[in-house]
Amino acid sequence: MIIESKHFGYIEIPEEEIIRFPYGLYGFEDIKEYVLLGKVGDDNPFMWLHAVHNPDVCFVVIDPFVFKKDYSPSINEEVLHKLEVEDPTDIRFLSIVVIPQDVSKMTANLQGPIVINAKKNIAMQVILDDDKYTTRHYILEEMKKGA
Repeated sequence: MIIESKHFGYIEIPEEEIIRFPYGLYGFEDIKEYVLLGKVGDDNPFMWLHAVHNPDVCFVVIDPFVFKKDYSPSINEEVLHKLEVEDPTDIRFLSIVVIPQDVSKMTANLQGPIVINAKKNIAMQVILDDDKYTTRHYILEEMKKGA
């Protein structure tokens, strides 16, 4: 399948890599299919969550465990059921990143992670009922702590 991207041009993606969001993302409820672009490497922990059918919608995302090793979001049974999770090891988390002009102040949303059933490619954004995580968690600051 070929998708069009405002940022990357035309990209060929295998149809089995499409991640379905039955409820969309907050603020983007009508967009139900995305694909992850980019591979995480030692020098680049970022990826792009790109809408399959909208060339303008693309989010920078990061695996929160890359910079916050002790991240432990609690996901309730209702969410697990909606995502058709049969084995908890199939769950993958992503956080949406905001990159301001001063990149040293980039943040990740740890309070509203994207939860993915990696086995079935079904996902949803979840708002955690836990005040230890914020929507603006400073990534580089946290990485310095872990170094």
